[in-house]
Amino acid sequence: MTAAETQEQLYFALQTFTEVNRIITSSHNSDETLARTASMIAKRIEVDACSIYIYDADQAILILKATHGLDPSTTEKVRMRPSEGLVGLVLERSAPVQESKMHEHPRFKAFPQTKEDSFSSFLGVPLIEHRKTFGVLVVHTVEPRTFSPEEVQLLSSIATQISSLVSKALLLKQLDTATQEPAGTPENEETSFHMYGQPVAYGVALGQAVLLKQSDIEVPEKTSSSTTELEMSDFQAAMDHTISDTLELIEKVKDRVGTEEASIFHAHLMFLEDQHFQDKINSKIESGNTAAWSIYKTVHEYLGAFEEIKDPYLSEKGADLKDVGYRLLHFLGHEVLSVTKKTGILVVRQLLPGDIARLDTTRIKGIVLSSGGVVSHAAILARSRRIPVVCLEDKELDQIKDGAPIAINGDSGFVVTYPDKEVLAEFKQLLVRQQNYYDNLEEFRDLPCKTSDGARINLLANVALGGDEIQLLSYGAEGVGLFRTEFYFLSLDRYPDVAEQTKVYRDLLDNISADKLVVFRTLDVGADKAAPYMGFHDEDNPFLGYRAVRRQLKEKTVLKEQLRALLQATGERPNVRVLFPMITNVSEIKQAKALFEECRKEVETSGISIAKIEVGMMFEVPSAFLICEKFMSEIDFCSIGSNDLTQYVLAVDRNNPQISDLYDPLHPAVLNLIQKLVQTADKHNKPVELCGEMASDPDGCVILVGLGISSLSMNAPLIPVVKKRLSEISLPETQSLAQKALNSSSPAEVREMIRECFPDSHT
Repeated sequence: MTAAETQEQLYFALQTFTEVNRIITSSHNSDETLARTASMIAKRIEVDACSIYIYDADQAILILKATHGLDPSTTEKVRMRPSEGLVGLVLERSAPVQESKMHEHPRFKAFPQTKEDSFSSFLGVPLIEHRKTFGVLVVHTVEPRTFSPEEVQLLSSIATQISSLVSKALLLKQLDTATQEPAGTPENEETSFHMYGQPVAYGVALGQAVLLKQSDIEVPEKTSSSTTELEMSDFQAAMDHTISDTLELIEKVKDRVGTEEASIFHAHLMFLEDQHFQDKINSKIESGNTAAWSIYKTVHEYLGAFEEIKDPYLSEKGADLKDVGYRLLHFLGHEVLSVTKKTGILVVRQLLPGDIARLDTTRIKGIVLSSGGVVSHAAILARSRRIPVVCLEDKELDQIKDGAPIAINGDSGFVVTYPDKEVLAEFKQLLVRQQNYYDNLEEFRDLPCKTSDGARINLLANVALGGDEIQLLSYGAEGVGLFRTEFYFLSLDRYPDVAEQTKVYRDLLDNISADKLVVFRTLDVGADKAAPYMGFHDEDNPFLGYRAVRRQLKEKTVLKEQLRALLQATGERPNVRVLFPMITNVSEIKQAKALFEECRKEVETSGISIAKIEVGMMFEVPSAFLICEKFMSEIDFCSIGSNDLTQYVLAVDRNNPQISDLYDPLHPAVLNLIQKLVQTADKHNKPVELCGEMASDPDGCVILVGLGISSLSMNAPLIPVVKKRLSEISLPETQSLAQKALNSSSPAEVREMIRECFPDSHT
C-alpha cells in the first residue's frame, strides 16, 4: 500500500468515526444509535449487510441488536450461544473471522428468519472495551468475496473506534433497567436508606442488590460408606485439583491484572505444599474421619491459633488459609465458594481473594461487605479489576434487601438503597463521567508523561516475574523502576543457582531496550514473605524482624550468588542499577557495597566485562530518612519504598482491617520525611525515585511531583492513570499543593485539597 493510500484509508476511518460520533450524540436511545450505526457502516464500507450483536452475560447469549440488510423484524429475536455460528466464533476468539463462502464453514449456523442465506461472504470483528469483548460487528456481501487485509484492518479499526461509543449508549440503557423497582414492589413503598461506610476500592456502581448468604459449612465427621484409603485418595485428588486451580488462577489474574496481584496466590500454594499442613489433615483421616471434616477441622485449628495470638498481620494469612480450605472442600463436592450468576451489586459478609479473582465483572458492578470482611488482598484485587467496594457495619448490611435498587460510591463510602430520582440522576452522571474517564485513559498509553506546562516525569514499571516486561510496551513505561527478584525465588522449591538466576535476569534485559533503565532489588524476604525452603522461623513481628539485608549480610551465600548472577547477566549493558532493601544504618550499605565489589572482581576475573552499575538503597525506614545525609557518599541513587515507610512512620499495619483507615501515605509526617530526603539528595546530585502504591495514587503522584520527585515506578496498568492526572496540572501548581500538604494536619485534608483541583475526576 502506498503512503497516499494509507493516508486515504486513515482519513476514511476518521470520517467514519466522526459520523458515528454524530449519530451517538444525536440519537435519543441505544436502539436507534445501533440501527443508524449499522446502516452507516454498510453504506460506507459498500457491503450488502451490516449487523451488530451484543453479548448478554446474564443469559450467556449473543443478541442481534441492530441490522441493515437482514430482516429488521428479527432484531432482539435472533439469539445464539457463543459456541454457535460464526458470530459466536468471533466472540470466542476475540479476533476477526472471515469466510468468502460462509455456508461451507463447519461453524456456520443458519437463522432462516433473518434471510441470511441470501449472502455468501462473512466478515466479523469483535467489539472490545477495556480488553473485554462485549459484542460483534458483522458485514456480508451477496457475492463471494475475500476481504483484503487492509479491509479487515479498516473494519477492526472502526469497531475499536465505535466500541466505547456503543458501550456508552448501552450503559445508559442498562442504568434505566438496573434501577427499576423489583417486580411486585409497589412504587414508593420503600424509602431511601442512606449509609456511610469505609471506602475500599474506587469507583461508583448502580444496580440491584444481589445478596449472597454465607453459612457455616456442614461436613460429616465419620462415614461408614468409605474406607480410610478412599478418603486419603479423595484428599490427594482434591489437593491436586486445588494446586492446579491455584496455578490457573495465578495465570488468569496475571493476564487480566498483573503479576504483582497474581503473586497474592503464591501464599495459597505455600499452604497447600506445606508438609505440616498436609500431615495434620492426613493424621485426622487416618483416625477414621472423612477427608472433608479433616480439612475443615485443620483449617479452623489454624484460624483459632491465629485469633489466639491476636496478631493483626495474621488476619490476612487467615483469609488466605480459609480460601485454600474452601477450595479443597469445593473439589470434594462441597459447594462453599462465593459465586453467583446474577447481575448487580454484590452484598456479602466477606469475600476471599479467590472469590474476587473469579468475579465476572460483566455481572458484578460493585461490592458491599461487612466492616470485618475487608482484607488487604481482596481489596487490592478489587481495585485492580475496577470493582468499587464499600464496607458497612453488620447492622447496616442487614438492612439491604435482595433485589433492592442500590447505589454505591467507593470514593466516599456512600451507599443508598432505593435511591430517589435526584440520587439516581447524580449517580448516572457519575457513571458516565467514570466511563469517559476510562475511555480517555487509552490515549495516554503511548504518550510521554508531562505536566500541563510540559515538565517531563519518568514513569517506570514494577516487575515481579519474567514476562512482565511486555507490559512496558503495553502501558508506555519508560523502564523498570523495580524488579522484585524475590518473586522469582518464591516461585521455586529451592534456592536457584547462579546459572539459573543469570538466565532469568538476562532474559529480562534482552527484552528491554538498552536505553531504558532497569533497577534490580536484591532478595527482600522475611518471615512474612518466604518459601518453606528458606528456613525462616516464626516471628512475633516479621515486619520488624530478621529480613532482607539484615539476614543477607549475616548469611552471605545467597546474596553473593545473586550479585554474581546480576553482574554476569548485565555484562556491558548500560542503564542497570542494583538496589539494597531495608537499610537502617550506614554500616549496612557499606557491607553490601563491599560484597558487590567483591563479586564484581570475581566476575571480571572470569573474563566478563562489566558496565558501570549504579548502587542504591531503599529508603523505607524512618531512621534512614533522618540521617540521610550520612548515606549520600555511599550511594549513587535513592529509591523510596512508600508502602513500608508509611507503615513504619504511622505505626499502622495496613493489613489490619480495624486500623487500615489510618494507613495513608499522604500523611504530612510521611511527606515531610520524603521532602527531607529529596532536598538532601538534590544537594548531592543523587537521583530519587519512588516505588509503591503512592506513585500510582492519582492524589499521591501530584504531591510527589510537587516535592521534586521526577521518577515514579508503579504497576504498569496504572501508568495511563498517572499520565492523565499529571497532564491536567502544571508543575508550579503541584509545588504549591505540596507545600500546603506539608503544613496540613491530616491526610484527609491533603486529599480534599487535591481533589478540589480535579472536580471532574471520578477518583
